[in-house]
Amino acid sequence: MNQSQQLLDISTNALLHLEFKKLDKRLTQTEQNNLLVQYLKKIIKNDKYRTVKKSTKSWLLRGRKVGVCLESILNNDRERILQTSSTDLYRFVDLIEDVEAQLHTQVQYSLAHNINLNARFGKVLVCVVDEDLTSSFDDDGLMIKSTQLLFIGSTEHKDIFSAAIDQSGYFQSVIAYEDESHLRVELFRL
Repeated sequence: MNQSQQLLDISTNALLHLEFKKLDKRLTQTEQNNLLVQYLKKIIKNDKYRTVKKSTKSWLLRGRKVGVCLESILNNDRERILQTSSTDLYRFVDLIEDVEAQLHTQVQYSLAHNINLNARFGKVLVCVVDEDLTSSFDDDGLMIKSTQLLFIGSTEHKDIFSAAIDQSGYFQSVIAYEDESHLRVELFRL
């Protein structure tokens, strides 16, 4: 899980925690901030969230100030994170990170005629094949043209790769080429 996803989870869960507490009784602004501060303190101590410790601490410090509405700050930051992390480009990067994690490899980027078929990281070769990947996404991060991913490896690893692509849910994949050890997939925006 990347930093944006962790911050999104923390802010969402903190706000849900507050909403459930509001169901029990009416809370003053200070009580609301105190509840959120206590929740965030637990997050800071959790090693799972050490990559976002600085951002979480920032929320915590702002929530301790008098006259501040930490709920509004978390809502605003949550909306901002949601907007920036919901672009096609962000989802594509997330997909690539997922493929790398599942196959214990590094995804390469190359033009079709320049691919080094022997440059494998681990047991497989995974490569984004595109003339200009940046032109596949507009300034707002939306996919405006398709891109291709090439996989070379064992059938077992090919199944893992294929499952990772299909699980993304944000892109339509069309098989451009497939044989026993090769799979070339074209990704389109849904």
